[in-house]
Amino acid sequence: MSNNLRSHIELGTQILIAVAVVVAAGVLVKRNIFPHQPSPDNRPRIQAGERLNVPNIDWAQNQKSLVLFLKKDCSFCTSSAPFYRQLLEEASKRNVKSLAILPDSDQDSRDYISYLKLPIGIAQTGASLEPYKIIGTPTVLFVDRQGIVRNVWFGAAREREKEMKNTLVELFDAKN
Repeated sequence: MSNNLRSHIELGTQILIAVAVVVAAGVLVKRNIFPHQPSPDNRPRIQAGERLNVPNIDWAQNQKSLVLFLKKDCSFCTSSAPFYRQLLEEASKRNVKSLAILPDSDQDSRDYISYLKLPIGIAQTGASLEPYKIIGTPTVLFVDRQGIVRNVWFGAAREREKEMKNTLVELFDAKN
């Protein structure tokens, strides 16, 4: 084998070893220095049976409440709006209070609710959804007069509209 070929092979081997060392060092640094961020699936989510604390909301006055967590740049929120309008109309007929919580600015939230043509009051804007244990929008909650979440629906309503509507109508009409 010629010296020229041998030197090229040695150089290639040294480069491969150097790249492997850099990759291994990067993995070790990432695992040991930077804190692990839980994936969305591992973060706590609001569950039925938990109390929902919303500033300035007295659940006892509302008796029953439908709470929508929406976000203006959420395509699922926008595509679910016609169904949400139907739910909100049913809720209104049955004297169920409805409110929205959005992380967007106050004006952006009002504009978005208006754009969606949702007949709903806005309870809070501009705040993180994490204290509510909401990790994605849309999220729909049915809350009783003690502020206890009775039902939770995460994500787009499309494939669950019938189930959601039937469940909510039953909850709207229940005596408790």
